[in-house]
Amino acid sequence: MNNPFITVKKRHLRKLIKKPTSDRVLNGINLILLALFCLLVIIPLLNLLSFAFSTGSRNSEVTFLPKGFTFDMFNYVIHDSAFWRSLGNSVIITVFVTIFSNLFMAMAAYPLSKPDFPFKRTIMVFFIITMLFSAGIVPTVLLLRALGIYGTIWSVMLLSINNVYNMLLYKSFFEGLPKETLEAAEVDGVSNLQMFLRIVLPMSLPVFASCAFFSIVGTWNSYSGALMFIGTTSDKEAYWPLALYIYNLLQVDPSSDPTSFLNMNLTNVQSASIVISVIPILVIYPFVIRYIKSGITLGSEK
Repeated sequence: MNNPFITVKKRHLRKLIKKPTSDRVLNGINLILLALFCLLVIIPLLNLLSFAFSTGSRNSEVTFLPKGFTFDMFNYVIHDSAFWRSLGNSVIITVFVTIFSNLFMAMAAYPLSKPDFPFKRTIMVFFIITMLFSAGIVPTVLLLRALGIYGTIWSVMLLSINNVYNMLLYKSFFEGLPKETLEAAEVDGVSNLQMFLRIVLPMSLPVFASCAFFSIVGTWNSYSGALMFIGTTSDKEAYWPLALYIYNLLQVDPSSDPTSFLNMNLTNVQSASIVISVIPILVIYPFVIRYIKSGITLGSEK
């Protein structure tokens, strides 16, 4: 039970101990910078939402509030079959990459987290090289053509599995796991595979949730791989992910048919499609935030 006298004494001491002037100034600067960064994020989002809910004929009046409030832009996007096809492609690509990338990177990181693993430094050098340098687009295209997957979603999925940065996060986290628990399991005769699946994975939910979320966001928003290895031609439209669909929507020339609904409201439709594409990430975020908070600080105590 708390002693009231001690509580009052602590409050009195906190009042007597003042922070140095330099600390107060630094805190003030940090708050100002944080507020500015928040505005830099919020203002473009408000402007985007305003265009998405506005009529194209009143775009010149739009700042942070919609003008001629309407849902027509969202109706146009959700009634476009190409949108749903690209959304389905993005879901397939994101689920595949998230599962297999994190599984393979964790499996690679687990033995490398062992201090007595042979050739550990040499293997790590090879991983780091692949993270810093790539073979280039031409050899990659030649490889994809040889495999017969160039121009399909498989080209994007297979190239996105390798993520050395996530592997380093897994390695750092595995190195911080309690050695007593792992040694006790080894004494009980648990194999390496059983150790990884039954003990290491359940203890590593924070890092798995963090890396999975990073994979989801990165894969969902990526269009460069699809742009290079699928293309924007009409015969490849069936393979477009959502990010490439939006990219092509942003390239539409409004002068081609000025009387069409799309070209009369092009900026608004583009804004609505971007808003819709963000919704899945916003839905997932609340479910993983508690794991991300602990996963972000992994390795900080070492």
